[in-house]
Amino acid sequence: MPDEGKFASRREASGRTADWGAFLSGSQEAYARWLETMVEFSQEIARFAQDRWQEDMAAWASLAGCHNPQEAMACQRQFSAKAAAQYSEEIGKLLQMMTRMAGAGFFSPLQPRKSAGV
Repeated sequence: MPDEGKFASRREASGRTADWGAFLSGSQEAYARWLETMVEFSQEIARFAQDRWQEDMAAWASLAGCHNPQEAMACQRQFSAKAAAQYSEEIGKLLQMMTRMAGAGFFSPLQPRKSAGV
């Protein structure tokens, strides 16, 4: 008569191996999605930094052309208002990207699976 303990042990080990394979596959998929989004996120930050640098240089050139303090103050106010609007818009874009990343279920494959009996 076969030893049931041996067969049960093999079935459990086989099930754990299948779970481990699913976990690894899910982890790879989650990591790939995360990496793609991080590249997109980094590119957006680099684009914004470049645009802001160009705006800053244009503002310095404009400021250098001012002939009196009133013109300089007006130039500074215009620069500050535009910069604040651009930073606010960029923060909104980055938050949307982060929300999409969180909503994409990046870490759902890493969550423990509930067994049928639980």
